[in-house]
Amino acid sequence: MKKSLAVVAVATLFSGIFASPAQAKDVKLTGGGATFAAPILDACKGEFATASGDSYTYASLGSGAGRSGWDKGDYDFGWSDTPHLTAKDANTMHIPVVAAPVAIMYNIPGVDEQLNLTPEIIAGIFSRQITNWNDPKIKAENNKTIKTPIFKTTKVTTKVKGKKVTKTITAKDKSGNPIVASYKEEKVAIDFPKLPIVVVYRNDSSGTSGIFTNYLAAVVPSIWTKPGNNDFTASFPGVITDAANFGSVQGGKGSEQTAPLTARIAGAITYAEANYAKSNGLAVALVKNNAGVYVAPGAAGVSAFLGSATTNPNGTLNLDYKTTNQAAYLLGSTSYALVSSAYKDPVKGAAVKGLMTYVLNECAKKFPATEFAVIGGPLKTFNEAQIAKIK
Repeated sequence: MKKSLAVVAVATLFSGIFASPAQAKDVKLTGGGATFAAPILDACKGEFATASGDSYTYASLGSGAGRSGWDKGDYDFGWSDTPHLTAKDANTMHIPVVAAPVAIMYNIPGVDEQLNLTPEIIAGIFSRQITNWNDPKIKAENNKTIKTPIFKTTKVTTKVKGKKVTKTITAKDKSGNPIVASYKEEKVAIDFPKLPIVVVYRNDSSGTSGIFTNYLAAVVPSIWTKPGNNDFTASFPGVITDAANFGSVQGGKGSEQTAPLTARIAGAITYAEANYAKSNGLAVALVKNNAGVYVAPGAAGVSAFLGSATTNPNGTLNLDYKTTNQAAYLLGSTSYALVSSAYKDPVKGAAVKGLMTYVLNECAKKFPATEFAVIGGPLKTFNEAQIAKIK
């Protein structure tokens, strides 16, 4: 039975989450999977070890590798951006413990401004219906008055590397929704070069591709005519190997490859977790939502989008692509930790439970620059209930 995140029961076995059973310290956990989760897991690794006495390694190999590695027993926890509905272990659970945006990032020499894109333009570019940066549709969208949200922020004090630090995060209401301080309207005017567009995509089994193509199939089905798929080529609404696409559609394995490839190619565009834009010196686009507002790929917009999601008993979410929330960034998503409700080694189970609790409560707060959302409200309660089942 699906449940709205707005009405998830608050009652949770908090003692099962926060009072971990006695266990040996220095439990070494092994995880792997989605590149989506890698930035926050990498950033938080040392902090978790200091706080818990346990440690983990994480192989950022893509969601497909996360699901297959979990099934083969290679990992104590896997990670996948899209649900693993055919898991071999009947005790497999999904925990949507991290949330972040997938950004549209680009490399256009001579254009320093932030692009403003509609779902129709994004679908047109990635389907190869729009092939040049000076296309009239792109020019029109970036030479007009646009409306963007300004989110209220708040300061939190936390510890990083043993020292108290003050971090700035998005302020939220009691329901866990981001607070919009105001909306800004401004006239934009961007001059585009006559430059071919080069589409860069994930050529591995990628949950990031799944998030991206599911979004396009849901929001602009008249252009993106095939269902979303973790395999970008399977979702591509055309023949990706067509001679006309040679050199203009290039693939790379993992966001660790596609983002740097985009940075090297003049006129290139790709989709990846927002953190990869920062590390590769790429600009990111504002994306127009159903309310006509242009929202940046950040933690606040993702929180606004996920506020209307509903939950399933297996831990997965149903995203609401029809939401009219003015602050929503529709290319946001959670990413699912794959864990067990019945670990053969209870010490490993307790360590995984501790890790999931730490990621939920601490990591995004300690490292807001990664643009992972601090999860609160009903979604946090839902995560706590899932984590409590880990044994």
